[in-house]
Amino acid sequence: MVEKKFLKAISDYKLIEYGDKILVAFSGGVDSVVLTYLLKKFKNYLGIKHIYLAHLNHLIRGEEAFENEKFCLDFAKRENLQIFTKKINIKELAKRLKKSVEQIGREERYKFFYELMEEYRINKLATGHHLTDLAETMILWFIQGNKKGIKGFKPKDNRIIRPLYYLKKEEIEEYAKEKGLAYHLDKTNFDKKYLRNKVRHDILKLLKEINPNLENSLKTLSYFLNLDEEFINNYKDRLKLDTKNLKEIDLRFFKALHKALQYRILEDWVYFKIGHKLSYKQLETILKLIDSDGYKEISLSKNFKLIKTYFKIYISKIDTVKKVSYSYRLKVGEEIYIKEAGITLKSFRTDSVKDLNLRDEKKLVCFDIDSGDNTFTVRNRKKGDRFLPFGHKTEKKLKDVFIDLKIDRNMRDLIPLLEYKNKILWIVGYKRSNYYLIKPSESLNVVCFEIIENKGGVM
Repeated sequence: MVEKKFLKAISDYKLIEYGDKILVAFSGGVDSVVLTYLLKKFKNYLGIKHIYLAHLNHLIRGEEAFENEKFCLDFAKRENLQIFTKKINIKELAKRLKKSVEQIGREERYKFFYELMEEYRINKLATGHHLTDLAETMILWFIQGNKKGIKGFKPKDNRIIRPLYYLKKEEIEEYAKEKGLAYHLDKTNFDKKYLRNKVRHDILKLLKEINPNLENSLKTLSYFLNLDEEFINNYKDRLKLDTKNLKEIDLRFFKALHKALQYRILEDWVYFKIGHKLSYKQLETILKLIDSDGYKEISLSKNFKLIKTYFKIYISKIDTVKKVSYSYRLKVGEEIYIKEAGITLKSFRTDSVKDLNLRDEKKLVCFDIDSGDNTFTVRNRKKGDRFLPFGHKTEKKLKDVFIDLKIDRNMRDLIPLLEYKNKILWIVGYKRSNYYLIKPSESLNVVCFEIIENKGGVM
């Protein structure tokens, strides 16, 4: 049955082709020993050209690590297979790079494997991952809330193949016993201080009491989750966005995309821009920020922040956000581009406000200006500014209004203020004042101001 499942996985997923040169990730444990035994047994049947072994000594388990390495060398000699070995102090490296031992161990193993494949022109890497490993992986990432990990691994991932994909751990162990295959037992696999071991020995056991067919149920789930992921990623790729070189994202285009595409684009873009991997919490926050109005910003890392204006988002170094000072003249019937805010503001007269959406004070405001002076000022804040909020009778400090509006202090110097005769009429994009109110039956000199789309799109 083990051999049939082994060959079926190879056939179903086209894991091995005639003339393949295969490097086995060889730990010396039961999985890699059985994998190597099966590959060698069916070498001619499958048309495999060469089988090589690769073993990385992590130098974690002291003398046991060297005993394990010796077992691997003896196994290769006995089976007449070429083996490559390497020693790396994983604990020391993890400490220096400030990463977990597990992460560094995995990174260094695959780095070692790929270097060998490049040097010896080996086209496939076979690992001993099996069906129980798949279940453990999916449960492990589910517990940790990792969306990418929860779909598990595939039987074939580019050059990596997993011929034991259909086999459970107990089947592999029983097969090794039946064939009299010796293997090295890693004692750390029983240490429950590692979360994976706790999942393996406690949680998985409990779940299988509820569903004895758990591994196959999760294999089916993994299959469909990977199908969904592939579809969405293919759709994203068809958009042909050069996220590596994209300076900023145009929200007019971006908001039209489904959020499933938005967060994947954001992940790639931020990583390519500053080398930072966004957490799920950061992604959730950015998606909400994109749907909000006005200027917003969030910290991405120690040195970078993401800033949202009306029509775009971009990344800036935290120490480059400096105090600015600007002022523009705006006459009725004109429009101006405010580069500091990244918006265009338009002014116009109207004889009727019936067709205007005056309730949306974040994008459009109108005033009854009875003076012949048609010139307004658009500037950023200055010391001593006061503002009369709509519906109020007394002015407030502009600083307090910003606080009420929950505007980040680092963004306050960028926000445009529409001023007329030393009165702030509008905190542009946020709130209008109570000055120069329109009286529908009496107002004859209505002047309106509207934020219009930035004409300099970036996508």
